[in-house]
Amino acid sequence: MSETKIQHVNLMVSDLDAAVGFYTGVLGLGLSNTPDLGFPAQFIAINEYQQIHLNQLPDTTPERAHFCLRVADFNGVFARAKAAGVIETGTWGPAKRLPSGVLQMFVRDPEGNLVEIACDADQAVDPGILADEVFATPAP
Repeated sequence: MSETKIQHVNLMVSDLDAAVGFYTGVLGLGLSNTPDLGFPAQFIAINEYQQIHLNQLPDTTPERAHFCLRVADFNGVFARAKAAGVIETGTWGPAKRLPSGVLQMFVRDPEGNLVEIACDADQAVDPGILADEVFATPAP
């Protein structure tokens, strides 16, 4: 029996170019071949198997629903997200180190979709990031 995996997450957007720019520029993901679906769309590569499907169709954006990307370069994603002003601390609270050691922060794409960004507990992270205002102040 093969291992079950998530193949793709599907998001509705009203501005495909802005969404593609966010997922490739801020999050550093690549483009995937996209079939003609009869409406504007672009598939984004997370890795060789997993994708985010962006479809330019009218829809409603939920407030708390999200998906999580565990990234190999938290430092780089953090720097780009901070520069783009897309780190979100209101819905699920400030960025934080979880009891497992995993770092967690949330960002919003141009459409308002919430994306959790995390890294492995043993990933080297710039200490300056942990001192940033978007992170919860650690208990004394």
